Amino acid sequence: MGKAEYQWNEIDETKLTIAERCVYRIRRKAVELYQKGDSAKEIFRATGMSHTEVLRLWNRCCATDPKTGECCGYEALVPKSKIKKFIR
Repeated sequence: MGKAEYQWNEIDETKLTIAERCVYRIRRKAVELYQKGDSAKEIFRATGMSHTEVLRLWNRCCATDPKTGECCGYEALVPKSKIKKFIR
């Protein structure tokens, strides 16, 4: 999937613990830098995240809910978030 402009829903950070908020913000910054087209080296310098980890997060954000067809977006960056529904 290309790195087109995505309009994902904002997350209510007040519902997160301080630790979760810190992790979420670093992840979000990394994904936004990736989307902007920054190099892996630049993203690592800014966030400390490897290219592989950023790609994993990007793919989580772009994953779609099978029922609604909507992207998971920034919700996928919240620590311990469950983005995949169990389908039997």
